[in-house]
Amino acid sequence: MTRLASITLGAATFLAVMNAQTAAPAFEVATIRPSQSGARGAEITPNNLILRNTSLLDIVAFAYGVQNVQISGPDWLSNTRFEIQAKAGMPASRDEMRAMLQTLLAERFKVTVHREKKDLSALVLTLGKNGHKLQENSVEGSPSFTTGRLTLTGNGATLAQMTEFISREIGVLIVDRTGLTGRYNYKLDINAFVTDEMRRAGGPPMEAPFIISQAVREQLGFTVDSSKVPVDMVVIDHIEKEPTEN
Repeated sequence: MTRLASITLGAATFLAVMNAQTAAPAFEVATIRPSQSGARGAEITPNNLILRNTSLLDIVAFAYGVQNVQISGPDWLSNTRFEIQAKAGMPASRDEMRAMLQTLLAERFKVTVHREKKDLSALVLTLGKNGHKLQENSVEGSPSFTTGRLTLTGNGATLAQMTEFISREIGVLIVDRTGLTGRYNYKLDINAFVTDEMRRAGGPPMEAPFIISQAVREQLGFTVDSSKVPVDMVVIDHIEKEPTEN
């Protein structure tokens, strides 16, 4: 091999390595299918991401690590539902899964976004004067977060999982300023705060933010205040209603 050929081959190898390092993180394989019915749910492991009967709004919010009310986009996002099954090429963290999902949305739904700040009404969580009532859980493994009839239970879960779920259900932004970043065991049961009249009405009652605030204060030990706060918004500049073919 001549010196010139050797240099050219070396440069090509270097560029290939650099391109691989700077390429957007992506799933090894992924399928997206329309979903009209069935149980809603998510399974996230270091190797797999499965979203069942999930609205495009929820998918985008998870991908960008924000709550639903922090997404500005078309009205139909909340009514268009899909099932996603994706596999990572190697074990990935939750943040890496989010990044790969962003790439998938860009490729299949042609999503483009930008971020901006906006003042929104929110429930702001801070530590109560007597501290929180959560139990620390540092056991290795995937966190468990389950919901029941007006209950939710975390086992080695984060506060973000709780605030994201509640915010999605009641349509009010919840801001965590407790400073707690670990994994915990906790349970929130709001049945005692819901009247029969509210149950008969169906759906989240207008009093939902107040009810949640009461339950969080009494059962988890947090102070909850209503306030307008500046938050990061993800503004969707473009998104297709249908994904490209698998």
